Parts: sequence; structure tokens; C-alpha cells
Amino acid sequence: MNEKLKSAGENYQNGYNCAQAVFCTFAEELGLDDETAFRIMEGFGGGFGGKQEVCGAFSAAAAVISYYISSGSPEGNTRAKTYRAIRKAAEIYEKEYGSIRCREILHGNDPKAFQCGMKVKDAVLVVQKVLA
Repeated sequence: MNEKLKSAGENYQNGYNCAQAVFCTFAEELGLDDETAFRIMEGFGGGFGGKQEVCGAFSAAAAVISYYISSGSPEGNTRAKTYRAIRKAAEIYEKEYGSIRCREILHGNDPKAFQCGMKVKDAVLVVQKVLA
């Protein structure tokens, strides 16, 4: 099994929220320690603070993709390329789940471990597909 998928799944099973489970899987590569990554993403879980807006797992995937594509400065002119990559990621996620909004993905229900655990793994796959 892909180590990142395994890591994200274990993170989620160990109490990380959906956004943390995905983002922390990439933390070391992003130059972050796990605690910092965990703290950054805490508010994104449950669709932005539990409001069930943009899926937390997808938000984390977007953050990782953005990190890898952005030049890190306004002069780098990577915004259009980054936006295209995020739209591609959204298309992949929407094809699988019909939306990138937590509420719509879960059909108005509260997040459940199994359902969200699958979204976490699929968000990692989305990152890998878009960056491939």
C-alpha cells in the first residue's frame, strides 16, 4: 500500500481531523514538524471549523498542491498554474463525491469515521494525481 495512504489513514484513526490527517502526511516534505502542521490545519476539519463547508481533506490537499506549485513570491507568476491545478483536483474530487463541500458529500449528515476516513485517503490520491 502507498505509504502516504497508510499514514493518512493512521493519522485519522489516531484522532487527527480530516484536514490534519492529510496535511500531516506531507508535513516532513513541506519542511514542517508534525505539531506545526497539526496546529495549522486544526481549524479546517469538518469543513472549516465543523461548519461542513469545503471538505477538510480536500482543503489540505489544496494546501499541499499549492505548496508544490507556487513559486513562493508574487514575482513568480505561478498563480494561474496553481489555480489550474486546484481546479483539476476539485474536478477529480467532485467526480468521485459530487462536490468538494462536506455537507453535500455527506448528504447533510454529520461526519462519520468511515466516510471521512475514505475522503482522507482519496485526498492523498488527488494530491498524487495532480502532482504526477
